[in-house]
Amino acid sequence: MSVNIDLEFTVTGVADEPQAREIAGALEELAREESVDGYIRITVGVGEDGACLVSGKSRFPLSISGFHRWQPHFEGLFAMTVAEVAADARPEISWGYPDEGY
Repeated sequence: MSVNIDLEFTVTGVADEPQAREIAGALEELAREESVDGYIRITVGVGEDGACLVSGKSRFPLSISGFHRWQPHFEGLFAMTVAEVAADARPEISWGYPDEGY
């Protein structure tokens, strides 16, 4: 059974814009490997505190079969991908369930 989910994430604690772009590139590669590229928009920006960050959001709900298995798998790969580029960065993922009308 599949479930529709919204994915949103932010990576803070990024040293500078070049590091943010490197993180974004690594996350784009992860999205390709997990077959969600094209469904997620990843951007480099500046947070309210003036520091560089990387953020992303699904363009529309993702239909994921076996989400209860895929979610921890993806979250682990996501954290590992960010840590490989920037050990001090702080990745955060939030999931939404549009069919539940959150």
